Amino acid sequence: MTAATPMPGAPRILRETAAGLTSIGIYDEMLSRRELALIGEVQEWVSFELCQHLLFLERQDPAAEITLFISSPGGSVSAGLAVVDVMAAISCPVRTVCLDRAASMGAVIFTMGDRREMSAHAELMIHDPLIQQGAGGSALAVRETSQRLMETRRTMSTLLAERSGLTLKRVQSLTAKDTFLSAERACELGFADAIISSRKEAAHA
Repeated sequence: MTAATPMPGAPRILRETAAGLTSIGIYDEMLSRRELALIGEVQEWVSFELCQHLLFLERQDPAAEITLFISSPGGSVSAGLAVVDVMAAISCPVRTVCLDRAASMGAVIFTMGDRREMSAHAELMIHDPLIQQGAGGSALAVRETSQRLMETRRTMSTLLAERSGLTLKRVQSLTAKDTFLSAERACELGFADAIISSRKEAAHA
């Protein structure tokens, strides 16, 4: 689910125009503020729409920051890497915000942000790529699948190592199993930059 494809029943807002009151989808309003959302599983169509919106916002203003809100259990590695590549290719800085959970490929996309923030109770989950259900075949086919999986593992762990400052060996020790990281722990390890602070507390400070 992206900012371009709202969920059924997504909220709408009223805006006064010269023609009177106009109902606008909240995701259209977000797009006008250079805000995108990756909600749910990372799939090919989600990746395509997200990439198109990143490129569209770059054409609008090559220097202005884009904010990408993430709440995702992960999904397709190839689809996720397409988003990672576009984030790296565009000139705009991309701020990523983990709302509640960014897991697997969702966590990798989150860590690619130029500015990475997490809600106070959000968490990341990182792990090695998994064999797809139904994978099998001859011994040679299984060996080739295993080799490709190891190549993908190295690609993913290298990205996480580069973005966190941890060694590749340290990252792979974390991704060898499902590793859940609180916002505080993610910041300590270099996978996030900051925890979103309360505006209420700041207003009364």
